Amino acid sequence: ADLVLLVIEATTGWSAGDQEIYQQVQERPVILVINKTDLASDKSESTVCYPNTIEQVVKTAAAYNQGIDALEKAILDAVNRGNLQAADLDLAINQRQAAALTRAKMSLEQVQETIAQELPLDFWTIDLRGAIQALGEITGEEVTESVLDRIFSRFCIGK
Repeated sequence: ADLVLLVIEATTGWSAGDQEIYQQVQERPVILVINKTDLASDKSESTVCYPNTIEQVVKTAAAYNQGIDALEKAILDAVNRGNLQAADLDLAINQRQAAALTRAKMSLEQVQETIAQELPLDFWTIDLRGAIQALGEITGEEVTESVLDRIFSRFCIGK
């Protein structure tokens, strides 16, 4: 990984397991995310101990979307500081995204073919709409119910 987000719970603090993981990734840029701050008492949250070699620490309550802006900023700062080069980041897509990109490409190729055949506007707008819909599935601008079902069936939201 080019950037590591090491997430610990504010209620339990830094554990031996966290230390083990940190030792494996400490050569990379690390952002420590202290999550579930909403469940921690003020005292336990302020006494979370972690290695002083971790420069970036962000406190969140992800269930309530608290601290997410700060986390996004910390990630962008890591990229901008030169710890990461945005151009060097690998692009990883899942099967659903790959299928949507394939559908978008096929739709756009069909648009080109329809235009080359000088068919009426109505014919190629259908394919153009298909490409837009496929790309929308990736960007989240146009997500169908079945896509949401597939996404949430694979993830456990919470921790």
